Amino acid sequence: MMRLVAAVFVLQLLSSMAAIFFLRTEMLEVVRSDRVRQVTDLRDDLLTAYYDGGRDELANFINAKRGSAADPTVFIALSGHGPTILNNLSRVPSISVSAQPHIVHIHRGPSLPETEGMAIASSLPGGDTLVVGVLGAVERRFTLAFAAAIGLTVVIAVALATVSALLLGFVISQRTHEIADTAAELASGNFGARLSMRDTGDGFDHLRLQMNLMAERIDELVSQLSAISGALAHDLRSPVTRLSAAIDTALARVDEPGAADALQAARADADALRSMLENALEISRLEGGAIQDRRAPLDLAAVAEDLVELYEPLAEQSGVTLCADARSVIVPADREFLSRALANLIDNALKYGGTTITVATRAAEGWGEVVVSDDGPGIPEQDRARVVERFVRLDNARTRTGGGLGLAMVAAVARLHGGQLVLSGERGLVATLRLPR
Repeated sequence: MMRLVAAVFVLQLLSSMAAIFFLRTEMLEVVRSDRVRQVTDLRDDLLTAYYDGGRDELANFINAKRGSAADPTVFIALSGHGPTILNNLSRVPSISVSAQPHIVHIHRGPSLPETEGMAIASSLPGGDTLVVGVLGAVERRFTLAFAAAIGLTVVIAVALATVSALLLGFVISQRTHEIADTAAELASGNFGARLSMRDTGDGFDHLRLQMNLMAERIDELVSQLSAISGALAHDLRSPVTRLSAAIDTALARVDEPGAADALQAARADADALRSMLENALEISRLEGGAIQDRRAPLDLAAVAEDLVELYEPLAEQSGVTLCADARSVIVPADREFLSRALANLIDNALKYGGTTITVATRAAEGWGEVVVSDDGPGIPEQDRARVVERFVRLDNARTRTGGGLGLAMVAAVARLHGGQLVLSGERGLVATLRLPR
């Protein structure tokens, strides 16, 4: 954005300077034309006097300062066979005979500095030379005049260019931020977000229209997916529930130990299947925006302490030390989903995390963080990006129960809150759930 504003500023400044230069050139040409016309008109008046009465009439015209010769900016020199006649001059300028005026240096007196003028020299039939002109060079006068005015003009041009560039940058920034905010809403799962149409006919309107059409299409597809997921959940839950009930019935009637063990294993698989199904559907609901926003101010320390207290008996049975390092941090969050996400992190640490697990809460710049760290083998850095995907299980986890949905659920909860799940740690695993404050 700053580059665009700078480019607009430079272009406007250059266009202003070009306009000033063009104006100077045009005005200079107009004044030069007027000066040339003045010099040639003066020459024509003097030549008329010469042709009317000869050299004597011309001399009287010059000495009496009649007509255009009375102008104080005019200088005249008549030299040749007769006496030299000078008007506003101390000596005859050095200039060649030509049909067009030239810039010449003239001397007006011993106490006066040399100056510039525009003059034309004409050869008379009697052998005399007539030089007529006007004082002051057009280029020098206009250069000085523009030098005096150019500073103010440049300041005004810079000010206008700056204001217009900043205004343009502000307008573009406002429009792009509106589009970016709507895109962020869509990315967070709010597929009802739409851009307002302004009917300005510019490219932003076209972009708004296409964004809205895209959002409508996504909303339609997600609705269809939710309907299919609901139907799938209904169709799958019923057979799994009947399977569990049938296994329970068989367990109640069987007396043979081997058969009972097999049925217990089948029941465990059925429970795991139902849990995987429910987790997968819950993640789909979270990512599809089908969950109602129930966020409210919540103390992360209270949630962490409750979960640690809940899991302490299980940790003791497993020979794991589970402790809390909770500091009060208030964030807007859904308590149910946050509790489930933290429970998944503790479950994951109990399965793979060694002998010591610490659940901590802390405040970071703009974030509230829940950190679950352990001293287990951890997750290789190259695998951390994909373990948060659904149904991804690393080789060392395939011998344990689970469906590869625990970290995926935590990541989905983080995205629902506008946060993120960060996996790190050199020794063991440090899972940080970041939520905006």
